[in-house]
Amino acid sequence: MGIVAKSSLKYSIILYTGIVLGYVNIILIFPNVLTEEEFGLTRILASASAVIAQVAQLGSGNIIMRFHPYLKDDAKNTTLSIGLIISVTGLIIATLLVMVFQDTLIEAYEEKSAMFTDYFYLLIPFLLSLVFYNLFDAYLRVIFKNSVSAFLNFILLRVLWLSVILLYHYDLVDTTTFINLYVLCQAFVAIAAFLYINYLGVFNITLSFSKEKLRELKKMSSFGLFTVLSGISFFLINRLDILMVGKYVGLQAVAIYSIAFNMSSVILVPSQSIARTTMVLVAEAFKKRDFNVLNDIYKKTALNQLLFGALIFILIAVNYNSLMQFLPPNYQDSFYVFILLGLTKILDSAFGVNSAVILNSKYFKYDTMLSLMLLITTVATNMYFIPLLGVEGAALATAISIVAFNIGKYFIIRQKLKLTPFNANYFKALTIYPICYFIPFYIPSTGNVFVDVGVKSSCIITLFTGLVYYMKVSSDFNSLVLMTIGWVTKKTFKH
Repeated sequence: MGIVAKSSLKYSIILYTGIVLGYVNIILIFPNVLTEEEFGLTRILASASAVIAQVAQLGSGNIIMRFHPYLKDDAKNTTLSIGLIISVTGLIIATLLVMVFQDTLIEAYEEKSAMFTDYFYLLIPFLLSLVFYNLFDAYLRVIFKNSVSAFLNFILLRVLWLSVILLYHYDLVDTTTFINLYVLCQAFVAIAAFLYINYLGVFNITLSFSKEKLRELKKMSSFGLFTVLSGISFFLINRLDILMVGKYVGLQAVAIYSIAFNMSSVILVPSQSIARTTMVLVAEAFKKRDFNVLNDIYKKTALNQLLFGALIFILIAVNYNSLMQFLPPNYQDSFYVFILLGLTKILDSAFGVNSAVILNSKYFKYDTMLSLMLLITTVATNMYFIPLLGVEGAALATAISIVAFNIGKYFIIRQKLKLTPFNANYFKALTIYPICYFIPFYIPSTGNVFVDVGVKSSCIITLFTGLVYYMKVSSDFNSLVLMTIGWVTKKTFKH
C-alpha cells in the first residue's frame, strides 16, 4: 500500500477505537445517565466553543499545513511560532467579542435552553483549550505524528469523559462539578499535546524579522485570513444545526438530534483519516507542480472515501433500530434524521479531498467565496426549516448546504485545474450498495439484538468485500484485503 493507505490505516485503527469509546459515551452512557437537558447542554457547549474556536484560530492551522512543506529544515519551527502568535491574537479578539455580546447570546437561548445560559461562563475556557489543541494538532500532522494527535483526541479525551460521567453516575460529583470537569478534560488533552511536542524537542519560539521573513509572514497572514471563513463554514455546517436547534426548539431536541448526528458522523471517519494524511501530500504535489500525482490522489481519495463511507452508512442504517434499543424511548425517533444526515455525509465524502486541493492551489480565494455562500445558505436554511420541521428541518438544511458547497468546489477544480474525482471504478462502486443494503432486510430476526446485528453486519461486509474485490474497484482496497489474508494466514499457521 502507498503512504496514504498506510498512514490512514494506522489513523483509522485509533479512530475506530475512539468511535467505540464514543459510542459507549455518547450513545449508551450519556443519554442513560444524564437528563435530556443535561445531555443537550454538553453538546451545545462543545458546538458553540468549536465554532468560536474556528474564528479565534484565524487560519493558523491552515497556515501550518500550507507553508510547512515549503520551509527549509532549519526554519520549520517558524510555522509553529507564527501559529502561536496568530492564535493568541485571535483568542484575545474572540474572548472580547464573547464578553461584549454575552448578554445578547444569553437572551437568545434563555427561553428554550435556560441551562446553557447558566453555564455560559464555560465557553471561554473550552474555547482556549480547543484553539491550542487544534494548533498543536496541525503541527503534529505536518511532522507526521498524526497517530499521536489522533490518540489524544479520540482515545484519551473520551476515556477522560467516560471517567467523569461515571463519577457523576455514582454521585461522587454534583451536576456543576460534572460540567466543569467535562470542559476541563479538553484542557488536559491540549496540555498533553503541548508536552509531547516539547518532548520531541521541536517546540522552539523562533522568529526573525528580516525583510524576507516579513514578506513570508505577510503571505501567511493573508492566506490565514482568507481561509478563516473556510474553517468557520466547515464547523458551521457541522455545528450550527445543533446551536439553532437549541435556540428554536430546546436542549431536549438537541439531545435527540445529537444521537443521529453522532451516528452519521461515523460515516466521515474514512475521509477524515485520508484527509489528514493527504493534506500534506497535496501541498507537496503543488510544491513540485506534479499534477499527475495530484490527479491520482484526488481520484483515489474520492473512490476510497465513497467505498468506506457508504459501507458504514449501510451498516448503521440496517442496524439502527437495534442499536437504539439501548436508549430511552425519546431517542428512538431519530432514524429519518440519521438517514438524511448519513446520505449527506456520503456525498461529502464522495467528492474526495476537494478542500485540500483548492486550499493548496493559487485559487484558494475561491474557497473563501464559496464559504461565504455556504455561511449564508446554512444560516438561512436552518432559520427556515428548523421552526417548520424541528430536528428533521435541521437535517434538511444541512443537506442542502453541503450539496451546494461540494458542487461548487467540484466545478472550480474542474474548470481551473482540469481535474475530476470520477472514473469508471467510481461508478462501479455505486452499483454495489443497493445490493448490500437491501439483501440483509430479508434475513429473519432471531429476537436477540446482538445476534441480529452480528448476522446482518457479517452479511453486509461479506457481500461488500467480495463484490469490491472481484470487480477490482479499488487497488488500495484489494491490497488491504490481500494484506489482511496474508496476516491471518501467517498468524494461523505460524506453528
